Amino acid sequence: MRNIKAERTLAAQRSSVWAVLADYPSIGDWNDGIKNSYAIGDQTEGVGAQRQTEIVPNGKMRMRETVSEWVPEEKMVLVIDNIEKQPIKSATMTLTLSENGDTTPCTMTYDYVPKGGPLAVILGPLMDGQMKKAFQGFMENLESAAQAAN
Repeated sequence: MRNIKAERTLAAQRSSVWAVLADYPSIGDWNDGIKNSYAIGDQTEGVGAQRQTEIVPNGKMRMRETVSEWVPEEKMVLVIDNIEKQPIKSATMTLTLSENGDTTPCTMTYDYVPKGGPLAVILGPLMDGQMKKAFQGFMENLESAAQAAN
């Protein structure tokens, strides 16, 4: 298993950041790394909510994400499985938000199991760097969406 951690202090209040995250199926509306996203089933928030995401540029890389922990304005944990056309078997992403007045410290951890056996050991650091850059972009997009929500 590999682990990536990304951190950023968002220039938005925690309630605004959470409002964006809590609109769980709509990540594709504000995250430029996602081509399309939609709810799987009727539940759209809380533990058990699921969404399908299709990654840019062409949407052929797809993931099913299921909420396994939901603490409003504090924490969301996603189990990511059924990953198509990516070098990842499974992953768990944890987003943690802290209160800091008009800013929100945000921490994102991503624990994942790569595909590829021994080759994954060699390519792991390269994948980590690419994903960390993508996660920084995710947090920039989240910050913009939270600012626009005010």
